[in-house]
Amino acid sequence: MKKEYLSDLLELLETEVPELRWIDADEGQLDYYTDERPPVAWPCCLVELSMPDTRDLSSMGTVPQRCTLRTVLTIAFNDCASLNTHTPGSVRETALKRFDLLEKIKQSIHGRWFDHFQQPYMRRSCVPQKREDGLKVYEMVFEAAVIE
Repeated sequence: MKKEYLSDLLELLETEVPELRWIDADEGQLDYYTDERPPVAWPCCLVELSMPDTRDLSSMGTVPQRCTLRTVLTIAFNDCASLNTHTPGSVRETALKRFDLLEKIKQSIHGRWFDHFQQPYMRRSCVPQKREDGLKVYEMVFEAAVIE
């Protein structure tokens, strides 16, 4: 897998979504921390790349492959804001801003082409995660087709 895929995406997020205060490769920062909180700034976006499907373009020796490039973004908030209908409007507004940021991330990546892409990034899902530590975390998945 080419490091350029990760570098291009990190640079894109930094440029187009300045509201993100921490953008990094996902190394388990939200899962394996031992202090009071993970070693990130809020809101954060952690990026994980994989190639779950690869296919040879020919049966003749060493040939290029068409690969599915899957990018999983873990977007986390530590604002403790609630959407409860009995909370003050300003608190609910803080919680609703999460959705604005998720939309901005989607708009920045969905349909984006990079070098070696055969098809652009397309969003496949955006799912909230249930957590016991009070963080509000969403997992957003994009896929593209690349030639390697």
